[in-house]
Amino acid sequence: MRPQSPGSDISAWRELTAFSAYRIFLSVALFVVFYLKLPPEFLGEQSPHLYKIISTLYLFVAALFMVLALQRRTTFVTQATIQLLVDVVILTLLLHASGGLGTGFGGLLIVVVVAGGALIPGRLSLFVAAVATVLLLAEALLTALNGGTIEYSQVGMLGATFFITALLAQILGSRIRKTERLVEQHAEDANRLSLLNQHIIERLHVGVMIVDKDNIVYSTNKSAQVLLGVTEAINGEHISEQLPELFGQLGNWRQGRVGVVGEFQPQPGFAEILPQMIALEEGDTLIFLTDTTELTQQAQQMKLASLGHMAASIAHEVRNPLGAINHAAELLAEAEVAEKDQKLLTIIQRQSLRVNGIIDAVLQLGRRKILNKSTFVLAPWLEQFIEEFKHNERITEGAIQLKLASVLTQVRVDQEQLRQIMVNLCSNAWHYSDRTSADETRPQILIRMRKINNEILIEVIDNGPGVSETALPQLFEPFQSERTGGIGLGLFLAREMALANGIRLDYITTEGNYGGYFRVTFNSELKGKM
Repeated sequence: MRPQSPGSDISAWRELTAFSAYRIFLSVALFVVFYLKLPPEFLGEQSPHLYKIISTLYLFVAALFMVLALQRRTTFVTQATIQLLVDVVILTLLLHASGGLGTGFGGLLIVVVVAGGALIPGRLSLFVAAVATVLLLAEALLTALNGGTIEYSQVGMLGATFFITALLAQILGSRIRKTERLVEQHAEDANRLSLLNQHIIERLHVGVMIVDKDNIVYSTNKSAQVLLGVTEAINGEHISEQLPELFGQLGNWRQGRVGVVGEFQPQPGFAEILPQMIALEEGDTLIFLTDTTELTQQAQQMKLASLGHMAASIAHEVRNPLGAINHAAELLAEAEVAEKDQKLLTIIQRQSLRVNGIIDAVLQLGRRKILNKSTFVLAPWLEQFIEEFKHNERITEGAIQLKLASVLTQVRVDQEQLRQIMVNLCSNAWHYSDRTSADETRPQILIRMRKINNEILIEVIDNGPGVSETALPQLFEPFQSERTGGIGLGLFLAREMALANGIRLDYITTEGNYGGYFRVTFNSELKGKM
């Protein structure tokens, strides 16, 4: 990086402004001491009239230079050089009016020369020292012409001092400027790193939250807000106000009870979240919030793979004897058997078909179908699906109602798999619905599509009692069913197809007129992880 010139450096203008303030103080002091006849008495002793004129002029010049330094009208080097040269001329005149070098007044010129070495670069600072030396020599010659004695040694020593101090001030000023640029560069790099870290944290799919020792949330990234179902307004609030369960786990963690920290559901319908807590300085706590959907999906995929291998290995062994049993039952049914034996044959045939259906369903678990995703408008697709479902199930008009809150919303999924998911959910809803209590305000099945923030929701609601509390924990587990004759794979397969398409299938419990309902969620910001 090329070093900046002092004229382009804001700190250099601040230094010039500081020297202008010193000039104002010096001009006021020289003026007041002379008019009030305060010590030292030699000020203006040789030529009071000249001292009075020059000291008054110096006051106005100092004020003018302060204004120019603050306004920064010209380039820095030009303005600083002119100001320092004017200082040298005025101070030399005041030196002559006060009696010459013997008074020690020349020390004020050293301050100007040092300022020149610190403020302006290269030869210009030496030029200021040279001008000061020449003017000092001219004052000595003028004193000699007026009958005084020339102090050559003092003039020479003071001139040499000007050049030495100018060089030293220039070296020191150069190092200070380099140090300032280095500090500014480090500050800029730190600011860039801070912004970069902030951008990275904001785009992480893992939720990040920082809580201070008083349990006040003062930082959350976007992923944490989406996972927890909160807004940015939670920053500055007590964590217990919106997240009481996480507050309890945080308290357990701080007390050393690590074993009780586990997954929790921030709101109904949200995925379970696993918090990981790390202690920071001054009692702050960094909390990573991980959605367990991906881990659950991996476990389900492993389960699917195991079931698939098992089904492939036993399908041949089971279906051969099963086919023989079913064939023998058909032959017996054709023969003349007693009515009591006929009922037994019916049971054998029905259960054989059920076992064959279980084998087909288990084989389907192991099949990995390639997704055929497409983008389409969801509202007309739902209308067409409901008409087909009512026709296939011979459902009367009015038993199923559709409410659309966002008719132009598009989704991108495999339409065939979405159709299978909806068939499963609507079939369950139709089976468990209450036909006797249905009316216009509470139909047997209500399918509601709406959009909340960045999520598109399809909710399948029936007027039945809902899922029992005993069945709710294993609702989406395979081979778990409360339905008579059901094999317990429908909801399991529906959720697997939902996960494969990057959407989510949940059961939402309610306390209103409906006991609960199924919800299909599309297009969350975390690609279905929320």
